[in-house]
Amino acid sequence: MFQLLGRLSVVDGGGRAIDVRAAKQQAILAVLMLRPGGVVSVDRLMTELWPDRPPATAKASLQTYVYRLRRTLAPLAAHGVTLNTHGHGYTLIVPDRAVDIRAFEQHFSRGTDALTAGSPAVAAVLLREALDMWRGPLAPEIDVETVRCERRRLDAVHLTASELWVEAELRLGLHNRVIPELERLVEAHPLRESLWGMLLRALAGLGRRAEALAAYRRMRDILSTELGVEPADHLRRQHQDILRGASF
Repeated sequence: MFQLLGRLSVVDGGGRAIDVRAAKQQAILAVLMLRPGGVVSVDRLMTELWPDRPPATAKASLQTYVYRLRRTLAPLAAHGVTLNTHGHGYTLIVPDRAVDIRAFEQHFSRGTDALTAGSPAVAAVLLREALDMWRGPLAPEIDVETVRCERRRLDAVHLTASELWVEAELRLGLHNRVIPELERLVEAHPLRESLWGMLLRALAGLGRRAEALAAYRRMRDILSTELGVEPADHLRRQHQDILRGASF
C-alpha cells in the first residue's frame, strides 16, 4: 500500500490511489514510515520541516498537517494502518507487508544469507526479486534530513544487491547473463573496483579474453586519471591470469 522506492505513492486495499498531495504532509508521512512503530517527537518533525528557523506557528501548523494526514489515511485502518498521538509525538503503525522498502530489504537479507550459505540458485532468485522491486531512489521529491539519510543508505543496499546477484549468477556459470548489467554498473560506478573484477571474470569466463583485457585497461586508466592510483593487487593478479589464459 505504501511505496517509497521512487516517488511516494499510497494505495488502498483495492488498488485505488490515496492522494497525499501537500509537500509537508508527504514529508511527515515519509519520516513516520521510516521510524515504524517508533514515536517521532513534535520537535523532531518541526526540525525536519523547518530546518533553519521554525515559524512561530510551526507547532500549530504541524498539528494541522498531522490531522489532515490522519484523515487521509483513515480508509487504511481496516488494514492495520494507524497514525497515533503519543505524548509529544506521533507514531505510525503499518504492517511490514504493506511497505515496499521493508519487502525489498527482507528479500535482500534472505538472498545475502543464501549466498553466504552456499546456495547461489536460491540467492539469485531472492536478490532478483529484490532488484525488481526497485522503482528508483527513495522518495526523491522529499527533501528532509531523515529521508536524505535513508535514501543514501538504501542506494548503497541496492548497489550491493546488484553485486551479490551478479556474484550468484557467476557462481552458477551464467556469465553471459550478467555482462550487460555489469557494463551498466561500471558506467554508473566507474571507481568501484569490485564491479570491474566481476566484469573481468564474466568476460574471461566466456573466453572473451581481448574484451577482458580491454576492460582492465579502461579501469586502470579511469583509476589513474580520477584517483591517481593503480588497480588493487587482486585485480592485477586477475589481469595476469587473463594474460596467461587461465580458466575462470
